[in-house]
Amino acid sequence: MSELLEFFRTETVGAAAETLDFWLNECSLDEAPSVEEVAQWQAVLDERGGRFVRLAMMCADWLEEHGA
Repeated sequence: MSELLEFFRTETVGAAAETLDFWLNECSLDEAPSVEEVAQWQAVLDERGGRFVRLAMMCADWLEEHGA
């Protein structure tokens, strides 16, 4: 899913939010991201700062719920 990591590095906050919501809440279990992937997304989004911090917090919540 390195394409997604690059996506979160470059896309607008709206596009990133919609995509993140899909991967964290809507995709099927066989498509679900790993804990490691979500942690990478969190780091990238947090690094972008500003309005992306809310998205990083969504990742943190997901990680907490999934025992990371």
